[in-house]
Amino acid sequence: MPVTEYGIVVNLDTCIGCRACQVACKVWNGLKAEETSFNPQGYTNPPDLTPNTWMIMQFLEGVEDGEPFWLFKKHQCLHCSEAPCAKACPVNAIEVHPEGAVVIRSDRCIGCRYCIEACPYNVPRYDPKTNKVYKCTLCIDRIQNGLQPACVEACPTDALEFGPWRELVEKYRAAGYEVYGDHVNDYVGHTHYLYVTRKYRSLGAKQGKKWYEVLGLPADPRGRLPGVQLGREVGVGLAALAALGAVAHAVYWRAKRMEKRSGSKGG
Repeated sequence: MPVTEYGIVVNLDTCIGCRACQVACKVWNGLKAEETSFNPQGYTNPPDLTPNTWMIMQFLEGVEDGEPFWLFKKHQCLHCSEAPCAKACPVNAIEVHPEGAVVIRSDRCIGCRYCIEACPYNVPRYDPKTNKVYKCTLCIDRIQNGLQPACVEACPTDALEFGPWRELVEKYRAAGYEVYGDHVNDYVGHTHYLYVTRKYRSLGAKQGKKWYEVLGLPADPRGRLPGVQLGREVGVGLAALAALGAVAHAVYWRAKRMEKRSGSKGG
């Protein structure tokens, strides 16, 4: 039976920034609370992701057409279909599930941090105490048991919607929403977190930007893929050459042996 590919819509128009999703993420994943302090840069607090905080609510404010705006953006791993972090991992510690989740296996992670370099959204966080890297799991454990991700279940305004990825894209496109994530580029493919808006679609237009770029979502996201993938391909090639060499040597050795036997009989 084919596995359904899922996604989560973040509706910027209906999010009220209550942080219920942030708390639910902490509770479900058993993550320690952060000791926070006053953030002079704004209301985002904790101000950034950490090994113990896998999602945050970002509070973005500014002025557009003379009018102030204040919107809220849920920030976490976007779970890319091409998952460059998984391609960068030299020990296959990052699994890409058919449901859409990209999950770091802590029992395999060696703390090399190649995944951090490969991520164009600046998401994975390294913990020097454990020598591991951590990030959102899309609540794959809940999904595989028929439950919604914890953040979605906690949202009081239905600004988060979980469902089959294709159906979500078609639903919001048909309703006139702008969508970020249904096809980004060849580096990340599409993302399983989808950001949508009708209200903020012109945000940043006067500065020549798309609304999602104002939110920190690049139009052409790219990270730095270490030479691991190339190394794997070269390794496969060398292994094939070694195998061919072994076969050639065996053929040569057998021919020489037969020649030697023939010479002995003739003598």
